[in-house]
Amino acid sequence: MQFLQVRVRDSSLLLLIRRFLKAGYMESGHWHPTDEGTPQGGNLSPLLANLFLHYVLDLWWVKKVQPPRGGTCVLVRYADDFVCMVQHRQDAEDLEKLLCERFTQFGLTLHPEKTRTISFGRTEREKARREGRRPNTFDFLGFTHYAGRSRKGNFLLGRKTSRKKFRKACREILTWLRQVRNQKSLREIWAELAAQLRGHYSYYGVSGNYRMIQKFGYVVIHAVYKWLNRRSQQKGFPWKRLNDYLAHYPLPRPRIVYRMYPSSPL
Repeated sequence: MQFLQVRVRDSSLLLLIRRFLKAGYMESGHWHPTDEGTPQGGNLSPLLANLFLHYVLDLWWVKKVQPPRGGTCVLVRYADDFVCMVQHRQDAEDLEKLLCERFTQFGLTLHPEKTRTISFGRTEREKARREGRRPNTFDFLGFTHYAGRSRKGNFLLGRKTSRKKFRKACREILTWLRQVRNQKSLREIWAELAAQLRGHYSYYGVSGNYRMIQKFGYVVIHAVYKWLNRRSQQKGFPWKRLNDYLAHYPLPRPRIVYRMYPSSPL
């Protein structure tokens, strides 16, 4: 509420937000009071969390972290997920301690399994080869970022669908097909399936990730073949019939939606 009062002067709006925070939540038909934080799943919670981290992290980074440090010093944040990039190893180790102290002041903690300090960049592949290990990678916003190379052999920041997100997407599509195969018509299934594929390709269709979105499309087609044939005791939807249906009613094809590199033709 103190952070909100920095920019918001409307007392009625502030009172409404305060009541929202103290309204409590329902679980298994029982009401529970809200003692701290924001209600999980509340429509206002993501906005308030973003405002909170703006003051706790973003402004603190600009005013306290960036000025004293030389070289590269960049923060990239989306909601409660962020990546800090500094040029020197000692700065990275000092920064992790500063982050823990800063977050403790505001009742926050860094996730112990997701927080780590790694080397990354143009020299990562050579450094990993000298040390006899695999090059470091990191996951951010559903993508695994790795040190790749362009066709000319120059450093290129590579992105591909993270293994965790890929498995989750496949599991969700299989579960959905199993649930609706006997409840909806083929036309309804096809329309919803096309929407889910468009959503997946629109998010993960970035330069360098074509192989992963193509693999997802392959998994989906085989899942469709499997579950459509389980709608009855007999195998009534063989591959030929499925291919004929796809020829008349094609599903969205995997494609690169976002060209991440300036040299890539549009």
